[in-house]
Amino acid sequence: MCFSKPGELYSVPFTFLFILILSSAAFCESWECAGPSGGYFLGAVTNPADASQVTVITNGPSNVFRSMDGGISWSKIGEIPTAYYVLNDVCAANFLTLYAITSGQCYRSMDGGVTWSYANFSSPTASAYRICVNPVDGNMIFAAGRQYNSTNRTYSLAFFKSADGGQRWNVSVFFSFDYFYPYDMAISGSDPDVIYIVGYKAVGSNYSGALFKSTDGGVAWTDISSSAGTEPYYYFYSVVVDPRDADKVYVGGNYCVYCSVRSGRDLDLLWTRIPIQLYPMSIGVDPADSSRIYAAGINFIENKTAYSVGVSTDYGQSWTLHDDCIRSEAVQVEVARASPSTIYISTYNGLFKSSDSGNSWTIAHEGIHATRITALAVAPSEPSTVIVEYDGCGLMGTYNSGLSWDYLGYFVGCGNVCDIIINPDDADAVLALEGSG
Repeated sequence: MCFSKPGELYSVPFTFLFILILSSAAFCESWECAGPSGGYFLGAVTNPADASQVTVITNGPSNVFRSMDGGISWSKIGEIPTAYYVLNDVCAANFLTLYAITSGQCYRSMDGGVTWSYANFSSPTASAYRICVNPVDGNMIFAAGRQYNSTNRTYSLAFFKSADGGQRWNVSVFFSFDYFYPYDMAISGSDPDVIYIVGYKAVGSNYSGALFKSTDGGVAWTDISSSAGTEPYYYFYSVVVDPRDADKVYVGGNYCVYCSVRSGRDLDLLWTRIPIQLYPMSIGVDPADSSRIYAAGINFIENKTAYSVGVSTDYGQSWTLHDDCIRSEAVQVEVARASPSTIYISTYNGLFKSSDSGNSWTIAHEGIHATRITALAVAPSEPSTVIVEYDGCGLMGTYNSGLSWDYLGYFVGCGNVCDIIINPDDADAVLALEGSG
């Protein structure tokens, strides 16, 4: 968002403002960026050789930013040409080879996010939502999605595979449900043929968690949802595999993390349900010490929504919760391989960093302006007070003409705020109109 410099906006006639919009090149020097910082962060990638180098990708607009000092300062290095399409997920084969997907396209960068090429997925009826890279073969890319059958009105798991770095794709369809949505997918670092997909499914009026496993690189899939003891209306939101042990799998559910072990005469994969006071929307494992696990998600504290991070140091058997330390719903947990005490969490409303193994968290997105302003109001009685709706992120307010901003929260379960009105006589009295309730 851009403001005029203090004193200019309110003294300029409307006709001049209209000309300014049409001829921005002639007047752009009279404008300065006033924030707020932040946006919808899809993911972060740290340099395996240097944890201070980190790349992040934002959604709407789909921009790429790079920091060389651990998130203190940022530079925009690229932009993904998605037009009006929305990015669903991102992943990395390494620090230079990055992938991003919409429901119908896969974008690839071979220079760390500066330039991008894209290819369409092969199926016009299937949509992709999650992507991951084979850790042994960086050209082998997988994506999880769903396909809708309009004839019988059912949904199926759609599994996409590319053997040439996302340039050409094959898609296979499995299962059939009255409804299905994939939330997350994960591939084993020690056995890349082992892949998991989690989400939720419906058969009739029975909604429950969906947990699928492949042991042959996605050629065949088994529905193992019942093995985790899923309950009606309880969903699976996240999944991660221990990078050293394909049998250690962690699945985030409703107020719990499911931990897998091999047991019994047939060494079946069995699950233990460990309570945790949040919905883990993303889970990360320390690459140097796999007993340390991070779960970031939604929490409810005293009847209000909060966003917390859980830390386990015993393979998920117990958790220490850090309440309300991130600003919104987690999208991805990135543990830096070069310095595992450094963790980044991408969220719908910013990027957050811990430098002490998850004990404390700070905002790491200062200087990144990466979302749309969908509503704005200036207080008539106090022109330095401005409130905006940060698209998909909530309300932000400044009381000093943009020098600093405060997060004012958002309306749970509602759509974006489409209009804001501030009382002409009382800057603390604000009305907000949202568009879906």
